[in-house]
Amino acid sequence: MSGCTPDAPVTDLSQETLADAAELCELVRTDYAYYPDRQENWEAACAGFAGMLGPVTTKPEQLRALETLVDALYDPHATFGTHSGMSPRVVPSGSDYWLEGDRVTAVRPGSAAARAGLVVGDQIVAINGRPLADAIVTRLHPKNASSSETQKAWALNAAAAGYRDEPRSVTISRISESETLSLDGYVTDAQQVPLSSRILDGNVAYIRLHDSLGDSRTVAAFDAAMDTMREANSWIVDLRDTPGGGDTNVAEPILGRFLSKAAEYQQIRPTDAPEWVKTAEPHGDWTAKGPVAVLVGRWTGSMGEGVAIGFDGIERGEVFGSDMARLAGGVEDYRLSQTGFPIRLPAYDLAHLNGTPRHEWSPPYQVVADNGDGPDLALAAALDWFGRLED
Repeated sequence: MSGCTPDAPVTDLSQETLADAAELCELVRTDYAYYPDRQENWEAACAGFAGMLGPVTTKPEQLRALETLVDALYDPHATFGTHSGMSPRVVPSGSDYWLEGDRVTAVRPGSAAARAGLVVGDQIVAINGRPLADAIVTRLHPKNASSSETQKAWALNAAAAGYRDEPRSVTISRISESETLSLDGYVTDAQQVPLSSRILDGNVAYIRLHDSLGDSRTVAAFDAAMDTMREANSWIVDLRDTPGGGDTNVAEPILGRFLSKAAEYQQIRPTDAPEWVKTAEPHGDWTAKGPVAVLVGRWTGSMGEGVAIGFDGIERGEVFGSDMARLAGGVEDYRLSQTGFPIRLPAYDLAHLNGTPRHEWSPPYQVVADNGDGPDLALAAALDWFGRLED
């Protein structure tokens, strides 16, 4: 027809995608710290990738195909450093509630799930309109392989986080009645500052980090907060909002504010070299005195977990809360040759000073850490502990 603009030619990106998939398969074999544990699943996924690949004509479709391949690692610490509008949300950064079986065990305060009315203890019967078992299957790859309980637990929470291009909802059963809560349409407040601080009753200094363990402003902000509360009797370091992790240049000075001398705080376990131990040095013009409580939960991730096990291993703080995000190992950055997509893979294991892998360690003082819009039970437990120390 006259006057019509010809359609743009469709670009076939499948060969480029296959090449990067092959590169990624080899990268995992050579560099991924936990490949031996996931070898069978990974090799099955790599062998079947070409057969499951549909038409690929856009960058988002390329990324989605490779993201699905990475699902076969069932490792929340193995992630792409980019996303599209159809990418899965990353756990824990992109999630707002946590499931163990069909029960909600954590709800991120201030999140869409909390504002929609989801509470700890709720029984889930469907995620995003899919029965629980069907929702889990959406993230189990490869499809024809048997799945371990560890893989199913990962898939459950990955399904709960959902995909960026899908509506989110959760169906709960309360007193024999089902109710569906929409998780869309809620605006959550993003913190613009590295941390917040205040003095609590009993002259307790409280500092909460806002996903800022990778923020260059954090050390100065932490120092400034401590200076305003120098006369505190005791200290709370709240790590429950650190899902994005960070780096040692921020974490070690925080630990150092509570140290009078250098201290080992975390084991490093490379796959191709001897183990060694990270050390934190004293930091600042003065050292905090008095007992320290550290608060952790499911949105304490990666470097946040490292700080927590550091306080515990050094025996400079007592850790309160639930199990953490359990992000395994330390990541290295890579870039795929054809697409240029950046990807992060755990390249070495990390452990508590007592030898427990960081991702398997649990806080000694177990209490609900992330209680949605309910009372802060972990904070209350820490304050109660301080009170008992004074008795």
